[in-house]
Amino acid sequence: MTEAPSTDSSCDRERTILTTDIVGSTALLRRFPNDMLAAMDLHDQILHAAIRRHAGDPFRSTGDGVLAAFDRPLDAVLAAIEAQREMRHVNWGPTGRLQVRFGIHTGATRSRGEKDLFGPALPTATRLQSAANADQILLSDATVRRLAADLLQTPFQLADLGEHHFKGIEPIRVHQVCATDLPNTFPPIGGKRESASGNLPANLSSFLGRERELDELAALALDSRLLTLVGPGGIGKTRLAIEFARSLEPSFSGGAWLIELSALERDGDVWPAIAEALLIPPSPGVQPRVQVLERLQDVRAVLVMDNCEHVLDPIANAVTELGSACGELFLINTSRGTLGVEGEAVYEVPSLDSGAQDRSGQSAAVRLFIERGRLANHRFQPGAQDIATIARICAGVDCIPLAIEIAAAQLRHRALENIESGITRPLDLHAGGPRRRVGRHRTLRNTLEWSYELLDPNSRQVLQRLSVLSGSFHEEQALAICAGDMASEFDVLRGIDELTETSLLHRDAGNQQRLRMLQTVQAFGREKLDQSGLLQAVEARHGEVYAARVRKLGEQIASIHEAKATNAIYDDMPNLRAAFDRAITRDLKLAAELAVPLFLFNYWHRGAETGNWYERIMTRPGADKLEQMPILLAGAAGHAFHDEGDQAKAIAFVERGLQAEAAGMRPSRGWLCHVLGQMAQWAGDPKACIKHLTAAIAHAQAAENLPCEVMSLCMIANVRARTGDSEGAAGVVKQVSDIGQAVLPPTLMGYIHYARGGIAEDPRIAIDEYETTAEWAKMAGNHLGVQRVKQLIADLRAANVPPAEALDIHIRSLMELPSHGTTFYTWLTIRSLILPLAGLAAYEELAVLAGALKTSPLKLDRAARDAVTKARDNLGDNLFETAAARGSGFDPTQARRYIIEAWRRMTAARSQADAANP
Repeated sequence: MTEAPSTDSSCDRERTILTTDIVGSTALLRRFPNDMLAAMDLHDQILHAAIRRHAGDPFRSTGDGVLAAFDRPLDAVLAAIEAQREMRHVNWGPTGRLQVRFGIHTGATRSRGEKDLFGPALPTATRLQSAANADQILLSDATVRRLAADLLQTPFQLADLGEHHFKGIEPIRVHQVCATDLPNTFPPIGGKRESASGNLPANLSSFLGRERELDELAALALDSRLLTLVGPGGIGKTRLAIEFARSLEPSFSGGAWLIELSALERDGDVWPAIAEALLIPPSPGVQPRVQVLERLQDVRAVLVMDNCEHVLDPIANAVTELGSACGELFLINTSRGTLGVEGEAVYEVPSLDSGAQDRSGQSAAVRLFIERGRLANHRFQPGAQDIATIARICAGVDCIPLAIEIAAAQLRHRALENIESGITRPLDLHAGGPRRRVGRHRTLRNTLEWSYELLDPNSRQVLQRLSVLSGSFHEEQALAICAGDMASEFDVLRGIDELTETSLLHRDAGNQQRLRMLQTVQAFGREKLDQSGLLQAVEARHGEVYAARVRKLGEQIASIHEAKATNAIYDDMPNLRAAFDRAITRDLKLAAELAVPLFLFNYWHRGAETGNWYERIMTRPGADKLEQMPILLAGAAGHAFHDEGDQAKAIAFVERGLQAEAAGMRPSRGWLCHVLGQMAQWAGDPKACIKHLTAAIAHAQAAENLPCEVMSLCMIANVRARTGDSEGAAGVVKQVSDIGQAVLPPTLMGYIHYARGGIAEDPRIAIDEYETTAEWAKMAGNHLGVQRVKQLIADLRAANVPPAEALDIHIRSLMELPSHGTTFYTWLTIRSLILPLAGLAAYEELAVLAGALKTSPLKLDRAARDAVTKARDNLGDNLFETAAARGSGFDPTQARRYIIEAWRRMTAARSQADAANP
């Protein structure tokens, strides 16, 4: 009987609790980090509106869901139906429709504070919600009983799903809401049915971090009753298959059964193992195959065939016959390769997610290590620094569950730091834990040896050669590396196919031509290659292949295919890095061949890790004999000036490069003079700037170096415009615009609009041109260029607004700058803050920044110098010098942090003042 509401909020009271959850929210947030925030706002708006329209109280947000309380159960159900319908009709944008599951239960609750609730009704509703499928609304039997009086009038029906067991609560009968124009057919829900049977092993440890995978398997189960989970050894196929079978078990009266095949000989008979797992006793004169088919003919059951890789043909035949003869069976297989039978849905099991985090900020991989570590050493209580170490350990073993468990077991005898040092050789980590672990799972080496022995000799050769590759790589480069000593491309492709089929190699889901090998597999393959005596020869071939690759991409950067080439360089960065790191100590000429074609990429995409390659080359013995010495020094100078803000170092590199050109080495095609011109521009020397850039144009034209010519002309136009030579600037802009009639890379088109914006007298026209520049930069994938243009727009918008608003504009611009590769642009934005700080009489902050700017390569213009003088006059010499001395010790990062914190204090003070004087 429903208890009457009490006037005392601290007393127990029966309420109907509705709880929701977004299915797959972690994956969506990782894929659409910005769009997901807008989608979450829309989700919250729809849910809260539906709840309130039906007299509900959304009293708590769970991050990707909501808890709401209702006085009437009917209102809770109607709110859920209405929210589901609304979510199916709105435009969600790039994320697509968010799929929400609902749990509703009626029971005792108690108020906690002014707004929150707690009590037994909440965990029951949450268990129902967790068991639901995407778009499903589940009710407890308690809620249905209280709906009885209203059921004849409701616009929905209920489906009885039977009694279920859920962790931590008493068994309950579960019902599903069925409404018109909403989905009503779903896979079996979570929880265990009372009538279930089978032999699935009980969990001796928790199952962590596979929520997304279980959801994806459930979606596959809608279309196929034959699933094969594939992946390398130790990835967690068996545990995931068992847990998925456990989630299906309540809907299969014949139970869920695990058939372990690992003990069978290669290509052995599988039927006796299936019969034994199903507890079918041997019968004289009757084959196990016949016994199994008779037993399962009309049975609705789940079979998990575990470890199929060494009996692929026999198990494929058995699964085909079982699927045909037993129409109610659901078959789950685990293997390092696919079965290749009709109707098979293949699911590739990934490593544990190292990016998605729970509310404590820990990933599933880290949580697994901590939990298993505590089983090995109950005193293990990791602190913040330990968590970072654990994250590195997990990353070092590819977040493979078996490897994490083996590493965590070392805590019984070893310190965390020693375990981290040990993962440099992860193949040799010994389980040291459960002694009954299958032999091939005692170490990663055993696991991989098992897979390696199942390969044919040709595929073993391919595995060894591909082990010199890093990260993601294109099939074209894989073929080129193997071609060094494997003459048949057909044999290489056949080997690649077998490696992907056995999960030792993976194809990128978004680009089937790109491949990836886990670090642990790579380490194993390199060992085998080293044992063959071919490691250094294949590594040298790898460097040559990527030098050829980067030459092609360097040509594309200077064409309309710039964006495609840029993306390809970032995709290939792990292999470019590996090739360069080996070449820098073994073959300096090869290192130069890898670095030189990336000059434009590094110049336009400042902050890339390849930017410092030029200096690394030029500090090596023998660098002065490289014929590419001038362009290498131009690259080193550009990096020193733009990324490090070190003008003296940059000038030294340029002078050395000019001397090399004079000595007859291959010229830089204008780039050395161009870098000199840039440095003169920002040093406030327009005459020297124009002089150097004019020389750069002459060299560029002689060498047909269009990027250097266009960029130098655009810079001259801006310098002439800023020094009052409007006519000269307009002439240069016309000249460069005529060049722009040809097909140019997006970045160069952006430079032309940048020049047009620089000569525009109307700020609105200038902003339009700069915004066009930003669009071209986006098209080129030049995100830093976009930020630089936004900085110019900020300067124009801040010029004609009150100081407080101008300060806000520049601070926002500063906060948007990336933390790497932006030293120069950071100083530019900090310089822009001088005038608004003076306008706000923030003289101490101004003095600190003035001191910091003295160490930068920039000069202050007259207006800024006047503002500094004004600050000195108001503070007095002693206070001003003290503040400036503090700033003189700041690098760009420290200056940036200082002024952002100062701005936050000033903004808070303004808000308080406004509140006090409305």
